[in-house]
Amino acid sequence: MDLIIKLLKLKITKAIFIILMIAFAASLYFYKDWYIRQYHKCIGFYYVNKGDRAFRLRKYQKAINYYKTGLKHYPGHSGASCNLGNIYVSFENYEEAVNAYENALKHSPDYIDCRIDLGIILSEKMSDFDKAIQEYGRVIDSSPFTVNIPFVYNNKKTTSINKGIAYYNMGLAYRGKAVYMGDRTYAAVKNLKQARDSYLKARKYLKNNYDNTYNLALTNHLLGDYHVAAKEYCDAINLNPERYEAHYNFALLLRAMNRNKEALTEFEKTIILLDSEGNLEKNKYVFGIIREIKGRILSEGNYDYLKNRVDFTSLSQDDITYSKGKVLAKNQKEYNIKDLLKCTYNQEFEEI
Repeated sequence: MDLIIKLLKLKITKAIFIILMIAFAASLYFYKDWYIRQYHKCIGFYYVNKGDRAFRLRKYQKAINYYKTGLKHYPGHSGASCNLGNIYVSFENYEEAVNAYENALKHSPDYIDCRIDLGIILSEKMSDFDKAIQEYGRVIDSSPFTVNIPFVYNNKKTTSINKGIAYYNMGLAYRGKAVYMGDRTYAAVKNLKQARDSYLKARKYLKNNYDNTYNLALTNHLLGDYHVAAKEYCDAINLNPERYEAHYNFALLLRAMNRNKEALTEFEKTIILLDSEGNLEKNKYVFGIIREIKGRILSEGNYDYLKNRVDFTSLSQDDITYSKGKVLAKNQKEYNIKDLLKCTYNQEFEEI
């Protein structure tokens, strides 16, 4: 009896094996194209993996070769296409970078990081502002699937930040477009207003962001909204006191507003920060403006003000030092250099 059972099991096993082989052979016949695609996909993944390894090791030419080979076998690998685009950017081959990004997005339209990279290259390197604005708009309008697993994974915050980045870069693109259209033309003003609107929308997603606040200030400055621009410059300075651009442009604005004393202070702060970067050319230029501002103050009859005030630039000689591009106080007990660089009269520009 046991022998009969064993023989039956053996025959059933053989029968099942034969059925499976026939089914496999039939699937090969009817779904040959699918098997060929899977074969090429496996080869594609192999080369893409080698490309990723070369990319991490910064062997960019090898990475390009591996990615190209991988994409020949599996054109739908959007990660490889986007990395290929990033490498082309580092080689300043922007046309090929755009082609690579667009290929990635053709297969993965919700690849947000890649779409933002495409927009940046179109706007900042190729001056194709309209197309860049379209790409940022697609990021803003996208509704990617969000996952929130407590203490494990949550992409909701990342999605929100990406929208803020898209609005911010959209503002840069509109401003770039305005510059191309000429000074104070109707079209330029219209685009500057759209840039301002984009920065304001970005603020909802990018809280306390220096770059967004600074560019909002600069745009209001260009639009001639000096009071609003002054407040935004102050806010930007207080977010990051060690960035000279906000101090410098704020000083220019104050000079235009004929607030020469405050302008002098901001220009002197600019000197300190430029000195920390070793930027002698800009330093020389700003010192020339400082002489002009001091002349204005003297012409207003404020000789005692210049005589009695402490020259802010003297801090760069004895009281501060520089480490890794940052301004530091030699004696932290006496004062904090960041506090000295901050904007102390921002409340004067608060909107009523």
